[in-house]
Amino acid sequence: MTNERYQIELGVLQNSTIKPKQYRFMDMNTSHPYLAVAIQTNSLRCYVVKIDLSDNYPYNIPKVFITSPKPLLTRSGGSMLSPSHSMHTLAGENGCVRVCHYGHADWAPNRITLYQIIIKVRIWLEMYECHLKTGRTLDEFLKGAAY
Repeated sequence: MTNERYQIELGVLQNSTIKPKQYRFMDMNTSHPYLAVAIQTNSLRCYVVKIDLSDNYPYNIPKVFITSPKPLLTRSGGSMLSPSHSMHTLAGENGCVRVCHYGHADWAPNRITLYQIIIKVRIWLEMYECHLKTGRTLDEFLKGAAY
């Protein structure tokens, strides 16, 4: 990520509803930069999200992982590390669930910001918690929703 893009992303986050203590850009001068974000859901559960910025962000879609709690499990106790269309996950890495947030057809490097990714992940987490209560897949919650 260029310094110019970093400044744009930082400005968007600073003017958002996300408090500065909830996010931190990490390892920015290395080959593996990322944004760590603490997200609290409506149920007051806390999750830590890692947005990987190493693959030429914003020109490529960043990988997004739930790093804590680890591992995330389905309601029945199953692993969520394999790709699942119905749960909106991609292949996990290092024991962390990878969240599907934007598809290639929807990705627009000059329009989409890290803040928008964070909001999508927050929605994913809310649906995940509904899955834990009901057993329904995330896809079932999204049916009929324009997203």
